[in-house]
Amino acid sequence: MPIPIAAKEAAELVQHAAAQSVMPQTRLIAGPGTGKSHTIVHRLCWLLQHGIQAPRIFVVSFTRASANDLKERIITACEAIGHGPAITHIQVSTLHSLALRTLRAGGLLARFPTPYPLVLDEWELGNIFDPEFGVSSGIQSRARQKEIRRYHEAIWSTGIPDPPNYIPPDPAITTQEANTFVAFHTPRTEAYACVLPGEIVRQCVEEIKAGNLDVVGLLHMEHLIVDEFQDLNPMDLEFVDLIIQCGVPSFMAGDDDQSVYSFRFANPAGIQRIPQKYPGAGLIS
Repeated sequence: MPIPIAAKEAAELVQHAAAQSVMPQTRLIAGPGTGKSHTIVHRLCWLLQHGIQAPRIFVVSFTRASANDLKERIITACEAIGHGPAITHIQVSTLHSLALRTLRAGGLLARFPTPYPLVLDEWELGNIFDPEFGVSSGIQSRARQKEIRRYHEAIWSTGIPDPPNYIPPDPAITTQEANTFVAFHTPRTEAYACVLPGEIVRQCVEEIKAGNLDVVGLLHMEHLIVDEFQDLNPMDLEFVDLIIQCGVPSFMAGDDDQSVYSFRFANPAGIQRIPQKYPGAGLIS
């Protein structure tokens, strides 16, 4: 059965209200197929039309694939409204990439042989990093290699050693295994110019809190748009919050019923608690 015209028009009014929100923080809750990506693209185009320069608008999504898809949509929309020159300056990336860029701008990646270290994906972790750790440590079990790495990723991603959505292995990770991992991880990632998911956001948060990094000033950030907000883990949420605390207007979109990245310690409470955390936020569903 087709959607009635009146219902479609009412939905579009909600989309427009979200995209054109002037609140310091705006939360958009939107389920699958309801036009969330369209609204994000409309938001960016609206900011451009109101004089915000493209390099000062930062858009982040959870995965490389979703960030690339969003960028393609933005490019098409910019061309349609005559903002073609802005395309090459649009800042669309993952949160990991934004953290890396921030650390690079602050001169805090000197330990790597290149200023462009690579964030390892799941295939690279499972087929290159873990086996090489096994050879170095003498731990032959592929499952145990992953469990030891996951133990550290849990701490990096949440700030605590035993977060609620982390299932400790049996037997538990020993102090010797943890120390063996650190002894392998630090020099090897520096030599190969690579980072593991979670550790780079954690480093960015620690440097900002220590007063060593001014993310907004270094990147000249004026607006932040975060897609798939329900999939951010506690350290990601803290990174975004530190940016917001600097006065950057933020648009946070997602669906708290679709958090599927618990293996990356995603916490849908982040999008649920926005009204309490930011009492002045615009709330749109």
